[in-house]
Amino acid sequence: MSARLYLVAYDVASPKRWRRVHKAVRRLCRRSQLSVFVCRGTAARLARLEAALRREMDLTEDRLMILDLGPADSAAEKLKAINSITDLSELGGVVL
Repeated sequence: MSARLYLVAYDVASPKRWRRVHKAVRRLCRRSQLSVFVCRGTAARLARLEAALRREMDLTEDRLMILDLGPADSAAEKLKAINSITDLSELGGVVL
């Protein structure tokens, strides 16, 4: 399976839940903004991350968005960040 690049964003209403979600995501992804992360990995592994986040979140109050940016090698063309992650090669070692 080839690695893909994903954008993970969330909005969590409870500070306690937010800390748990933030901790889970930051272990596997590179932070772009406070609750926005870029992850490199396979679809199966990202599905496991999503399942873990769903267990931590209250989806009646919280929001989770995961965008598939496509193959990691060509995703640089799709992602433009200002004052954030500008070199996607920094994600080379981050594989879910």
